[in-house]
Amino acid sequence: MLRLATYFVAVTLVAATVGYYVRERQRPAPLPEPADVVDGNWLEHLHSQNPKVAEEAARQLQDLGAEAIPQIKEALEGPTTDMARRKAALKAAGMLGTAASPAMNEVAALLPDPELTAEAAVALSFMGREAYAPLRLATSSEDPVVRKEALRSLGKLRERAPLDPRAVVPLLLHGLADSDAGVRTVSATYLGILHDDGPAVVPALIETLNDEDADVRAAAATALGSFEAQAAQAVPALKKAAGDRDENVAREAGLAIVKLQSSSRK
Repeated sequence: MLRLATYFVAVTLVAATVGYYVRERQRPAPLPEPADVVDGNWLEHLHSQNPKVAEEAARQLQDLGAEAIPQIKEALEGPTTDMARRKAALKAAGMLGTAASPAMNEVAALLPDPELTAEAAVALSFMGREAYAPLRLATSSEDPVVRKEALRSLGKLRERAPLDPRAVVPLLLHGLADSDAGVRTVSATYLGILHDDGPAVVPALIETLNDEDADVRAAAATALGSFEAQAAQAVPALKKAAGDRDENVAREAGLAIVKLQSSSRK
């Protein structure tokens, strides 16, 4: 009996020991502390899950300013640079804004990379007027994702740079006829956000209410609501859209009608 009790005690101790080591191996490694971000390795910590570490890395980047450009360029064009480091370098370029313009070509060169298209486009949207040329060129890409992200960033750059509406609105209007629904949705969305050149844009958005894709129709309805009094002519088309088979389209059309009618009473 004593031997049996001793056996069970031993088994219990072994199981407890094994369980301890399994838990220790599964326990996530501790997050780095701000003190771990030292001069020269800020790039590795821009995407840290520890907000304080990411903030410290961003502070060091801002302190470096233009002096950070060589490291950013090296990370962007280095043939052996891993994806996480490239994304961090793109984020750094965006955070520096116009100060990162010397790295413009390196950032733009990554637009066609499907894993980096969105990050490169976002970075360019902060980098000033010189970013207009590569983004405009990207709107003619054969890849619809590149076209979509380029138009999205041009919409943002319009106000951030700022750019003349005549440089951006025609590109967004052209995007309404794109073969890809995602491109058309982004184009309609940003035409509404910018609400420039109502006489040209409103009729195009009214026509887009008949798009075959529900997301595009909903984006057009939302965009028309942002033009307020300039879009009074859109009310009949929006009333028709309020009966759309897609509930999102119907809802956005209804909201747009309320906005237009409210603006007409002011």
